[in-house]
Amino acid sequence: MRPATLPVELSAPCCSGRGVVLERPARGWQRRQGPVLASQPARRTHQQQQGSGGGRAAAAAGGGGTPAHPSTRTAAYAAGLGSFASSMAAAATATEAPAAEAAGQRQGAQQPPAGEAQRDSDGLLRNRPRPLKINLDLALYRARQKRLVANSSRMLSDRSRMLREVEEALRRCMEAFPEDGRPYVSLGKLMVQQRRYKEALALYEEGCTATGGTNAHIWSAWAYLAAKMGNVGLARKLYDAAIVANPTHAAAWHGWGLLEKDQGNYLRARDLWLQGIQSLRRNPNPYLYQSLAVLAAEMDCVEEARKWFREGTRTLTGKASHALWQAWALMEQRQGDKAMVRPLYKRGLEVSPRSRYLHLAWALWEKEQGDVEEARRLFKQGNERNPRDAAILQAWGLLEEEAGNIDEARRLFKRASKVDPNHLHVWQAWGCMEYRQQKYDTARELFQQGIWVAPPRAPAVCLIFQAWAMLERDAGNPELARELFKCAVKADPKSEPSWLVWAQVWAQMEEDLGFLQRAAELRSFNMQEHTEIVKPANFASGLGGEDKGAGLLAPIFGQIAKWFKRYEESGSDSDIELPELLPLDAVPKPEPEPLVAHACPELSAPVYF
Repeated sequence: MRPATLPVELSAPCCSGRGVVLERPARGWQRRQGPVLASQPARRTHQQQQGSGGGRAAAAAGGGGTPAHPSTRTAAYAAGLGSFASSMAAAATATEAPAAEAAGQRQGAQQPPAGEAQRDSDGLLRNRPRPLKINLDLALYRARQKRLVANSSRMLSDRSRMLREVEEALRRCMEAFPEDGRPYVSLGKLMVQQRRYKEALALYEEGCTATGGTNAHIWSAWAYLAAKMGNVGLARKLYDAAIVANPTHAAAWHGWGLLEKDQGNYLRARDLWLQGIQSLRRNPNPYLYQSLAVLAAEMDCVEEARKWFREGTRTLTGKASHALWQAWALMEQRQGDKAMVRPLYKRGLEVSPRSRYLHLAWALWEKEQGDVEEARRLFKQGNERNPRDAAILQAWGLLEEEAGNIDEARRLFKRASKVDPNHLHVWQAWGCMEYRQQKYDTARELFQQGIWVAPPRAPAVCLIFQAWAMLERDAGNPELARELFKCAVKADPKSEPSWLVWAQVWAQMEEDLGFLQRAAELRSFNMQEHTEIVKPANFASGLGGEDKGAGLLAPIFGQIAKWFKRYEESGSDSDIELPELLPLDAVPKPEPEPLVAHACPELSAPVYF
């Protein structure tokens, strides 16, 4: 008698094009040719085994019965094993169903109500085959690759068709594995990309219900969408739910902190990132350190930013993160410390040789320092390691234009437009170069091409409208230039270059045309749109012992500083009344710091980390 076997699915076909099915008998392995099974059948219950035994006994005795519909398990085997297995399974089912029904009646088994399906301990239907986990992983990988190909497709029809196929594949994954959160997140991301926000919200809610609220990735994706739609209160609640589901989910801490930073709550953002670092002590996340350091640098706390950068680069993940090294180098670049910039960029490229961001940032800095050859070398190296990156080609083209190599710049811009036709900055830079070369018709065509390929409501398109407006102004078309300026401001109301052009160029153009009132209104409206980030009064670093007392005595020191300022302005202290200092009981007590960074010696120029 042949021993029982267990079918095992292999994803890769054999050389002959047919799948290989390995059977594991009681002793050893056997290899035979046959079709690849798409799923692993569920184990038969004790009741089904009894029914099968009774059916075989009845068949041996010559008994018969009315044939019943084949079960889903039997149908799966019939589809996989061919016509011979189909006939054998049908015969087994014909004798198995009456005996199984009789056994169930004898045992007093209660049948489920009509329309209600039974589920096993894993939440899957009992009477259907259980898919293998590898099938879900492969399906998600193929859907992701197809989505990337669709996003880079030039034809709208091909892109729409591939995205529909991706959505269908993800929905099949959700149906087969409703307890897995990855299909919900992937499909929700696709819907957000297509601006189907209401469907994405319903999908995330369905995913949280299916997973029992234990998947932090779905909560974080839901919170990001809520913040994107402007519902800040809901986004805070969803980020909180994600952290409750998984306190070590770094994306929830980071996303919540960015939300509070965008709302102007800098202290709250800093506290959230500190709590995230404390919760992820065993597995540190470099982006939390980077966000803390960048926030401190924006608040003019340079020493605190340096301490956070050092603390982050001491961890294993932070040491291998090119984002930390680049952000640190950019901060030192703004501070004017040239001795620190090159070692930091070099260290970043050592840990991540293919980082396009490091190549681009370092080459642009060398260009600012006047070292054109070094900048050209970095651009060339970055292009060799990232041939599909249009930003490096665009910056390289600008370098060649400034060096006087117009033909080489055109060649680089053309390569960049073929590599990524949707890169707006390539069309804008190329059009501006032709505009400076007095080739207005060519520049207009390039600007128009950039506007055509721009995504709907893309803020970056304001740069193209602004450059095109300048071209039309110089070409003697003030009416068209006025409309293009309006389009630039409507595309991105927060664009600083657009407001600067509005104040200096558009207002001057209106004044030259004789519209003095309109020019005055434009200048006045531009002054109202300027914003400034103000550092909170109690934004203390909390990193070392020298700064711990600043938060406690900040109100007292503030009153003393005001008194000294008044004293210096008056020039005499005879008529100055000393201010009444706040009692220590009225000063709020500082909470214990969750993290203290240790001191680190300063870096020197020849030392590489």
